[in-house]
Amino acid sequence: MDIREEDEMEIVQRRVLREDRNMGIIIDQLTHVSIPYRIKAATELGKIHHPIAVSALIRSLTDPESDFVYVVIRSLGVIGDSSAVEPLIATLPGADRWVRKGIASALGEIRDPRGIPVLCDLLLDERGEVRAAAAEALGKIGNPSVAEQIRPLLDDPKDIVQDAAWEALRTLSERTEG
Repeated sequence: MDIREEDEMEIVQRRVLREDRNMGIIIDQLTHVSIPYRIKAATELGKIHHPIAVSALIRSLTDPESDFVYVVIRSLGVIGDSSAVEPLIATLPGADRWVRKGIASALGEIRDPRGIPVLCDLLLDERGEVRAAAAEALGKIGNPSVAEQIRPLLDDPKDIVQDAAWEALRTLSERTEG
């Protein structure tokens, strides 16, 4: 190895060390007393797509602040790591409508079939935005067996739900034809 290669290697090693230190700082901010700090940290971790970020975000699902949990869920969906599926599902009991909507959307982004039963249950949610998110997610996952469960939403009183159902059914139809 010549001197130039050694210098380049040292630069790369320093950058990796700096990134690891920064990741630690961001992860520490997930438990900061300030909610805006926690939200910013969760948003940044969603951009990183690193297994350490996923595990830190999963740990944050139990935070009592639902606005923060919603951002955590959204970040997990952006990352798309299937290790988040079971923790997301476990977060549903007692969750408010925004968290339920976020979980439905995240499960759709992750596209793991383990989310299908929960999403089918969410098609019956009392809130239209949750039903719509569940329909969209099922369309993204792409299992045509759920079409019959989505179809009744075409007559839903909420336009947003009807639109989501149409789009999900269209997507499922394209997958079975193509």
